[in-house]
Amino acid sequence: MLTRAKNLLLDILFPRTCLTCAKHITTHDAHTLICNACMATIPVYNSLYCPLCMRRIPEGGKPCHPEAQYTLASATHYTHAHVQKLIWQMKYQHWQSAATPLSTLLVTYFNALPHHFTDYHIVPIPLHKNKEWKRGFNQAAIIGGHISTHLHIPTITKNLVRIKDTSAQADQKDYTLREKNIEGAFHITRPHEFKNKHILLVDDVTTSGATLREAARVLKSAGAKKIVAAVVARAQ
Repeated sequence: MLTRAKNLLLDILFPRTCLTCAKHITTHDAHTLICNACMATIPVYNSLYCPLCMRRIPEGGKPCHPEAQYTLASATHYTHAHVQKLIWQMKYQHWQSAATPLSTLLVTYFNALPHHFTDYHIVPIPLHKNKEWKRGFNQAAIIGGHISTHLHIPTITKNLVRIKDTSAQADQKDYTLREKNIEGAFHITRPHEFKNKHILLVDDVTTSGATLREAARVLKSAGAKKIVAAVVARAQ
């Protein structure tokens, strides 16, 4: 009762507005940045995908391109305006709270998948220490934490590390530059920890797939058996 009264008072004194539609967000809304109505307009997929051609993968299937380093698990598409705004605020305006609705989209997606990940370990895509210090957090680690709680599977941290302070992938003009920019960016400190493991590699968004490919390549070199890359949104 006291908590409800406190929330109502805070809503009156400091009214919250939706990041995407600017309407008032009430205490009944699940998130602090985006209202339930706007969240409901974001389409959520229900399948895994081949990362090279984006063809849907049936339950128990494999990517249609055998050279693919991983299977893609993408909750939605980056072209949706609400998704773009949330990711932009999180990555470039350093709003950590934007990770909560984005994580919710990924949890909703996993609920819709006909696949099980009970024998997987979560590995967030790491940021270089300079970039994480500047941003104040690693968005992939926060999203990975939500997925870990939801799926009840462990997270492996501080093993896959970023040793190269790369320029933002979004600033690279073409596929070749993106590949060159991320090449050699990752290092594994304890290779034995990944041997024969099934890995759920987590990031916020994928565009060309260069970052996920490089991380998956390094994980495979350490003996990882199967890799599924889970992202909130894909731009392909």
